[in-house]
Amino acid sequence: MASPTHRPLGCSASPEDPSMTQTRSTCRWGVIGTAGIARKVVRAMHLARHASPVAIASRNLDRALVFAEDHGLERAHGSYEALLADPEIDAVYVPLPTALRREVVIEAARAGKHVLSEKPVAPHVGAAEEMIEACADAGVQFMDGVMFMHHRRLDLVRERIADLGLMPTLVESAFTFKADDSFLENNIRTSVETEPLGCVGDLGWYNVRMALVVMQELPGLVRARHHEMRGGVPIHTSGELEFAGPNGPRLARFHCSFRHPLRQWVEIVGDEGCLRMPDFVIGSPTEAEIQIETESSLTEGDAAQRCTRERLVVEDCVQEAEMIECFSRIAAGMNPVDPQWSQWALDTQRVTDAIMSSASANGAGIELVR
Repeated sequence: MASPTHRPLGCSASPEDPSMTQTRSTCRWGVIGTAGIARKVVRAMHLARHASPVAIASRNLDRALVFAEDHGLERAHGSYEALLADPEIDAVYVPLPTALRREVVIEAARAGKHVLSEKPVAPHVGAAEEMIEACADAGVQFMDGVMFMHHRRLDLVRERIADLGLMPTLVESAFTFKADDSFLENNIRTSVETEPLGCVGDLGWYNVRMALVVMQELPGLVRARHHEMRGGVPIHTSGELEFAGPNGPRLARFHCSFRHPLRQWVEIVGDEGCLRMPDFVIGSPTEAEIQIETESSLTEGDAAQRCTRERLVVEDCVQEAEMIECFSRIAAGMNPVDPQWSQWALDTQRVTDAIMSSASANGAGIELVR
C-alpha cells in the first residue's frame, strides 16, 4: 500500500489554542557533536523566536568549550551522556556521522529529549525504524534536518502544482558539487565507516524527498546506478523512481554527485506545464525563486516557442531558522508532537535503501511494498 498522503506543511498554531499545553516560552536546545553543519544550525537557533541554544557536547571537552564560546552557548559537556542527563535541555540536535547516530538518538529519546537528526537518518531502514520507534515510545518529536521542507516557498510550490495539470507526471532534479582531492581523501562523507551511503545519503536524500513531496506517495519501483565509488561509498549516482499514474507510470529522475559543479535544481512537469526551482535545496533567504511555464507550444512552422511564463519570489525566509522554530514550538509544548515528520524521514530512508540495493545489483529494479 502506498505511504499515507502527508498533510500540508507548516507548524504554526495559536498559543491560545485550548488543545495545546504550553509548558515553556522557549525550547532549550543541546547540540551533540561539533560538526561543521552544527554551526549553521546553532546560528538558526539564535534567530528562531522560541529557541534558546544552551549546551554543546563533545567527546573532547576542549573542543566543546571552544564551540560554546564561539557560538554563545551557556555550557559545554565532555560527553554525550552528560548532556542527555541535563534536566535543562528539552531537545537535542544530532549532527553525528550517520553510522554513529542510532545509539545516541535512542538514548536521547529515553532521556525525554525531542530529537532533530541530521540526514541521512541511518545507514539502513532498520536502524531508522528503531530510532523513530524509540521517540514514539517516549512521546517525543523526531524530525530529520531537511531544511527546504520549512521554506515558505515549498508551501507556494504545493499550491501552484495544480496549475500543471491533474497531477505531476515527471520530476527531474540534480544536487551535485565538485569535491576537491582533499575532500575525496579525508572527508567523512567518503568513508564507509562513517557515511556508508556516500553522495546518495548526503545529496540524493534531498532529491528523494522532493520527489516524495511532489508525487505524494512512495514509488513502486526504483532503479539506480553508481557511476563511481570511492572508499567503498558512491560519489556519483543517478536513478529513476517509478510511481503509479492513471495513464502509465509517473517518473522522478535524479542525479547526485561529488564530481560535478554545484547544481541544485528541480523541474516538476505536468500535462499543462512545468515548474522549476534553481536552488531547491539551499533556498535563498532573501529571494527564493519559482519559475512556472504554461500554455507552451510551437508556433506555425515550429519557428519559435509560445508560452506563458511567471516568476514568483518568496522573500525573507531563512529556512534553517524556520525549521528550528517549527521544532521548538513542538518541543516547548505549543504544538503537539507531529508524526508526519518521522514518516517523511522513514519514507525517504526506504527509497534511499532501494537506490543503494538497485545500484549494487547493476541497476536492477527494486520493488517497494505498497
